[in-house]
Amino acid sequence: MTQALEKLFALTGQIAEEGVSLVPRVVPPDALFVQLEHYPKDDCIAPGNKSRWFYHAHPPEEREEGEHGHFHIFLPRHLFGDTKPLIGPPQKNVKGNKPAQVVHFAALAFGTDGMPSYWFTTNYWVTHEYMMPATEIAKYLKEFDMTDAPGDPLVNDWLTAAVQVFHDPLIEMLEERDKALTESNYTDKALEVTSRMDFDL
Repeated sequence: MTQALEKLFALTGQIAEEGVSLVPRVVPPDALFVQLEHYPKDDCIAPGNKSRWFYHAHPPEEREEGEHGHFHIFLPRHLFGDTKPLIGPPQKNVKGNKPAQVVHFAALAFGTDGMPSYWFTTNYWVTHEYMMPATEIAKYLKEFDMTDAPGDPLVNDWLTAAVQVFHDPLIEMLEERDKALTESNYTDKALEVTSRMDFDL
């Protein structure tokens, strides 16, 4: 954890020195930014164990004040072997395609100032993925690794280090998610964010 924290501080220092935060490294400032679209389009997927993330933003009326958007972050389903999920994805996603083989464990919001603001978890209906219990995610969270993934390496290395630094708090946040959820409310549109914590180093 100490090594990951040192790396996170070093990468954050590099961001400050270059004067370009993570968001414009993912969403080019000269490109048309489309709300709810994935950036990058087909997600950023690591060549190793297929960890992945994407960035997007909701319409302004659905964001907190000062929020720009957030990263959704996933582990690959295959890490979990025969573990039974709390609930699995539909046979086809909203676009009619086979669902991605992923396990969502957190999202990280960024402000319009380019700074990370808070972590949060979401209900099943938000991502329609393999929702695994916190106890199972705890076994594999250290496997999240975006090394050599496409795009800006600083973004991938920063997200990898951030997950490592917040490993234990993320598990606690997932435990809160599990307490908030039951089979009866996986599709409750009134329950979107199931737990959250500040990005506080």
